[in-house]
Amino acid sequence: MDPKQNKVEQRPLLLMALALVSIVLLLLVGGGLFFFPGFFGSRWLWQLTPFNLRFLGAIYLTSLVALLNLVLARRDTLIRLIVPMMWVFTTIVLLVSCLHLEQFTASRRATDIWFWLYLIDCVGASYYLGFFKQESFTGLRKLSRPWSAGLGVQAGLLGVYGLGLLIFPDTTSSSWSWFLDTFHARLYSSIFLSGAVGSALISQRAKAIECRAMGIIQIAFSVFVLAGVWVVDSAVGRMDWSLIQNWIWLGVMVLFGIVGLGLIYESRRI
Repeated sequence: MDPKQNKVEQRPLLLMALALVSIVLLLLVGGGLFFFPGFFGSRWLWQLTPFNLRFLGAIYLTSLVALLNLVLARRDTLIRLIVPMMWVFTTIVLLVSCLHLEQFTASRRATDIWFWLYLIDCVGASYYLGFFKQESFTGLRKLSRPWSAGLGVQAGLLGVYGLGLLIFPDTTSSSWSWFLDTFHARLYSSIFLSGAVGSALISQRAKAIECRAMGIIQIAFSVFVLAGVWVVDSAVGRMDWSLIQNWIWLGVMVLFGIVGLGLIYESRRI
């Protein structure tokens, strides 16, 4: 056996190992924040309001769904889609954490774990992003014109909104359904920018499994966010339903899930 070829074939296994560790952590953290907010919220690294607590849990559970798709698929079928999204997400969270060190207590062991985990994930995703950059992915098929254009629009809107939250957090987050401070606005930009990258990657040519995975990710995000808002608002009643911006915000979340269903349907065609 060619040693070089053997080395190349071993590298995705390291990626799967990294993904499996992340899956366990996302299950514990995301599931804890979303389903057991009282216990996990009081032990979190920084203070979370009820809406932010459930929304952060929804982000982590959506990331869990993305990595599960990667691990359960064949070795290389979703690497082109998931690895760039993983890199964007981990890099932005690490960057925002470094910009807002005041949110963290330096003496807590959990703070050290947070930064080390995101640094490892960021370095690992960066390595595999470069490693697979020159890879020739086969089996890509052209999407129908409406879906190609629609995903392009989705990528553009998510990208603009994500960059707005990251660069102009106070102005952009004014359209949010609850108050966001600068730190949380920038932190949440990670999910929108990773979604923008995923949408752009499959907007022209994609495998059926990529469209299906992106659809599942969008549905998961929509369902978790909507369920979280409903549960929290039922408990604390802080959503002002007389404001049109709240209905628009929730409508966008619903639309995100509908587009996800459409992507699953489109995956059957290609």
